[in-house]
Amino acid sequence: MGKSKNILKPVNMKIKLFTVAGVFAITTAMGQVTNPPTNPQTPPSNQHNSGDTVKTVSNTPEQNAEIAYNKGVDDFSKGNYTGALDDFNQAITYKPDFEQAYFNRGNTKYKTKDFPGALADYNKAVVLNSNDDKAYYGIGQVQGMIGTKDQAMQGYSQCLQINPKNADAAYYRGELKFQNKDYQGALTDFSSAIANKPNYAEAYNDRGSCKVELKDYKGAVQDYQQSVSLNKSATTYNNLGSAQRKAGDNSGALDSYSAAIALKPDYYIALNNRGVTKFDKQDYQGAIDDFNKTLIINSNYSFAYNNRASAEFKLKQYQNSKLDCDKAIQLNPNYGLAYLNRGIAEEMLRKQTDACNDWNKAASLGVSAGKDYASDCQ
Repeated sequence: MGKSKNILKPVNMKIKLFTVAGVFAITTAMGQVTNPPTNPQTPPSNQHNSGDTVKTVSNTPEQNAEIAYNKGVDDFSKGNYTGALDDFNQAITYKPDFEQAYFNRGNTKYKTKDFPGALADYNKAVVLNSNDDKAYYGIGQVQGMIGTKDQAMQGYSQCLQINPKNADAAYYRGELKFQNKDYQGALTDFSSAIANKPNYAEAYNDRGSCKVELKDYKGAVQDYQQSVSLNKSATTYNNLGSAQRKAGDNSGALDSYSAAIALKPDYYIALNNRGVTKFDKQDYQGAIDDFNKTLIINSNYSFAYNNRASAEFKLKQYQNSKLDCDKAIQLNPNYGLAYLNRGIAEEMLRKQTDACNDWNKAASLGVSAGKDYASDCQ
């Protein structure tokens, strides 16, 4: 190598154990949206309720609109969205400026995934009533579903300007801010959602994720714990485990990952993360067992191959370690840490040229330790 140095590095060398990106997984913002109000707005008190007997021989257009509207409310509540749509259409025909009918027709179209139609109806509702915070919330929901995030943010903000206590609007705006890496702004919105809806488990989970990004790990642990006390979610237990691990509580992390796996036995991310925690506790065989289980569920999970390679290296299983790095790289050719670790295993196998090539490759992929190791190469 040209340097009078022992090429055998100590066993506690710089093995990089990579916990999957996105371990602090936020509740899918728009994939699991809460729908606009499940029960459409009730009609004004002077309107007929569904089933009332109309005593006049000939109804006025407004009375006919009210009757159709009430029937639409009833059909919607029964899940008869086709019937509800027909009813709200009829109500609007009788009364073209019937704002609540537009709003609830928007809700019906949202339910049937007619997002452009829902958006048009919500927009019409706010033209007729600029103080309809629920319609602005509906606009935010639809814009989020179709991927126009800036307009979704605007819809939620307009909703909150009218009604600052709308917890769902604050929550979903926080989701958008989190996606934009505005973690402090997201944290503020999640806190507002919690203040107005104290049992909001998802908001506690996502505020915990903000705190992780802001490196307030103890605060994150508290929020995740509050979230699982309200709703025992496998995702939140996984997040709790990762925050506990960051805070140095590996025993607590093991318990939380195990709780996640108990709720969802095929949760390979939690299995991987439990393996990482066992690695941290120097239980290398236990870590390998969890990585094995991970790969049974998802044989294409490159992180688990790299992590298993790290544990195998600790057990001096250098050939197995190299083979797992090979597989990780095969699955993800730009996996810099896998190149670094394969180089370390190759060095122990006396394949110095291969090791140097891998360290240089790791360095080219942004792994700073690769450059350190490659400094020993000629």
